[in-house]
Amino acid sequence: VIDLFHWAAVLVGIPKIIGERENNARDIINTGARAIFDKMKAPVYSVNMVNTEEEENVIPVGLYIDKGYKGFLEAYRKAAAASSKVHVKYLDEPLMQVVQVIPENYDEVWLAGKGSYKLQKPGIMAESGEIILYGPHIDRFHSNKIIEEDLYSLGYHCRDKICSLLNGETDISRNAAAHLINVCGPGTVDKSTGREKLHFKVTLATAIPEEVCKKIGLSYRDPKTIKRSDFNGPGKLWIEQGGKYLYDIKGK
Repeated sequence: VIDLFHWAAVLVGIPKIIGERENNARDIINTGARAIFDKMKAPVYSVNMVNTEEEENVIPVGLYIDKGYKGFLEAYRKAAAASSKVHVKYLDEPLMQVVQVIPENYDEVWLAGKGSYKLQKPGIMAESGEIILYGPHIDRFHSNKIIEEDLYSLGYHCRDKICSLLNGETDISRNAAAHLINVCGPGTVDKSTGREKLHFKVTLATAIPEEVCKKIGLSYRDPKTIKRSDFNGPGKLWIEQGGKYLYDIKGK
């Protein structure tokens, strides 16, 4: 179910899903939920909570409770509306270069990839821009060796390239394939040459060696060269809590 759900969502694409209250991936959840609600004889209540964090404190923003299937949808929609006000950072212009400082609890690229996901709303990254995932503590792509092998076998590419590489391959986890596409972001493939063109590049500034990064399809930068002072000014952004917030263009 996880593989199928992730794969269905990635075929639609993060830019059309993330931060969108109504989207194709959510439709799958709603359809499954409706099937369950139809079978339930007892009353069912949905509880949606929206919180923010300040240092180590959790600050309540909203609590939304409703009954039945319609209530399930309504509670979610109200919570999503509240979330858009506190979990989304709004910018005035596209970004050319961003550093996402990955927290210690994200100890593999599988999780650090959120630093790319959260910058993929249309208009946020300028064409040929760069997302730097800065996490000197990260030394692996995934702790599960089988999943990591799947990642190495395909490498990080856009959706159309990954689909062509899979080409009927059934042994590779679609969940792993979805991760590769989601981190890499939007791109196109020339059907005549097979050449791939990505909207932006993703650079790892981690403990993973340069040759490994290049082999798997990502750019590399020595984490020792990353200085916050180098990422001030127009088109640049230093994000201290990497992967936590979604970014969007103001007034879009």
